[in-house]
Formats: sequence, C-alpha cells, structure tokens
Amino acid sequence: MKLLLGLTLGAAFGAVLQLSGASSQTKIINALRLKDFTIMKLILTAIGVGLIGVHLLDLWGVAHMKVKELYLPGLVLGGLIFGIGFAVAGYCPGTALAAAAEGKPDAWVTVLGGLLGALVFAFMFPDLEAALFSFGRYGPVTIHGSFGVRGLWIAAPLGALCLWLALRLPKPGGAR
Repeated sequence: MKLLLGLTLGAAFGAVLQLSGASSQTKIINALRLKDFTIMKLILTAIGVGLIGVHLLDLWGVAHMKVKELYLPGLVLGGLIFGIGFAVAGYCPGTALAAAAEGKPDAWVTVLGGLLGALVFAFMFPDLEAALFSFGRYGPVTIHGSFGVRGLWIAAPLGALCLWLALRLPKPGGAR
C-alpha cells in the first residue's frame, strides 16, 4: 500500500512539475534571471502548503517527524555541489527527472551525472566519514525547539507568508 501511495504521489508531483513548465530548462533559467516567476510561485506554494500541512498532520498524530542532525560542513558542501550542478545543468534533481521523462537528452545526462556522483560518494563515504564528522555537528536542531514552542506556531505564519508571496508575484507577462 505504501509503495502504491509513493508511486501515486510521485506521479502527481511529476505531473505538476511538467504542467507548470518546471521541466523546461528555459523556464528555469528565466526564473533565475527573474524574468518568469511561475516556478517561484510553484515553489512558494509548495513550501507554504507543506509547512502548514506537515505540522497539522504532526499535531493530529498522523505524521512522525524525525529531525536530522544539524551538520554545518555538510550543509555548506552540499549547497555548493547542488548550486554548481544547478548552474551547469539548468535543472535541480526533481525537474531533471521530469524533463528526462519527457525524453530531453540534457536532462538524462543530468540524471545520470547525479546518480554517478551519489555512487562515487557512497563508495568514498567510509573513508571520509571520520574527517567529515569530526566537527560542526549540533544534533537535531529546530527553530521552534529553540524558542520552546510548538512547530505549528512557527510553520503557520511562515507558510501563510509563502502563500501570500506566491499570490503577490507577477503573472507571466505581468510586471516588466
């Protein structure tokens, strides 16, 4: 049942990416150049709905959130690798998969490069683990935990802000 749910949600996510144009390298580049806000509206909407939805599910006892450990060197290194890959390929992992499903050859190269990079890292990890985790580990840190409040008290206003921003961004062909 869980596999079927995962397949259904994954297919729905891919369909939304494709229908919104997020699988178009041109549309992604135009979003990064602040010429087309469609993808930014999609991302802000997803973050807003996700923030509020996950915390409501947690409040009702349906979601079981496990916060990963804050590891700053990993965040910085991962962010650099992601950013460089995004700049070179013009796709992020999700949009690359959606574009590959459309049969775009450059997206297939991106997907295969990402898989190869993950494979190389998996083989190198045992040798790098001690050096990587020797500093910068802070345990599971959350914003709401730092303030001592329920997650929904932070997530609801941030989610609402994201949804409001998504509505305020200009539509394609709007502000120039």
